[in-house]
Amino acid sequence: DAAHALLMPSFAEGLPMVVMEAMAAARPVIATYIAGTPELVRPGETGWLTPAGDPSALAAAACELAEMSHENRDAMGQSARRRVLARHDVDTEAAKLAELIRAAQTP
Repeated sequence: DAAHALLMPSFAEGLPMVVMEAMAAARPVIATYIAGTPELVRPGETGWLTPAGDPSALAAAACELAEMSHENRDAMGQSARRRVLARHDVDTEAAKLAELIRAAQTP
């Protein structure tokens, strides 16, 4: 609860669970533009995406976050929470998995 945001400067990820967890906790995310991360993070709406290996871009995003008002940061966090819950909640993911299993069973 003490963290105001998640900063994830990864070079390789799939669909990072830590990003989904931070978003579910209503925290904005600063992450690198790799793999499945852009599916989750929407720049200016739920956080920031920076090129992998670009410390200047990462620092600029962190500074922008630090300069945000608490109200704007909290609004971004709430937007992140709404997005991840709408797209990746347990029921939605279970339904997707069930459909994949049904499709695999069909000859």
